[in-house]
Amino acid sequence: MKFGQPRVMALLLALTLFQHLIDGFRNRDLRQHVADLLGVPLAHYTPHQMTYDLRRLRLKGLIFRPPKTNRYFVTPYGWKVARLFSRLEARVFRPAMAMITANAAVLPFPLRQALDRVDEQLDLLIYDAFPMEKAG
Repeated sequence: MKFGQPRVMALLLALTLFQHLIDGFRNRDLRQHVADLLGVPLAHYTPHQMTYDLRRLRLKGLIFRPPKTNRYFVTPYGWKVARLFSRLEARVFRPAMAMITANAAVLPFPLRQALDRVDEQLDLLIYDAFPMEKAG
């Protein structure tokens, strides 16, 4: 599972919808939401792909499946990871990509200022972790 891949991001975002369910969710419950978030028809996101994705989530500890059931439950760790990654993608990486790929003059001034501050803070974090000169 690689952060930023559309399928992974859709899966994590859809996972946040199921944290509150007492009786958990099934493959088909999550599959419809993931397909919608990917913008593809349900037929293009097969039950086999969903099963594979659920297995990856389970092995990473993001969801739990009780033995001899077809239901899954979002773990507290899974809820935190899904929420964090969904927020990072929506609030940091999407605007940052817009800034990188678009003309910076087109961005509203407050957004451009905020993204500049985020960039400065990331530089500080990276410098603290790996003290060396920043590349131009």
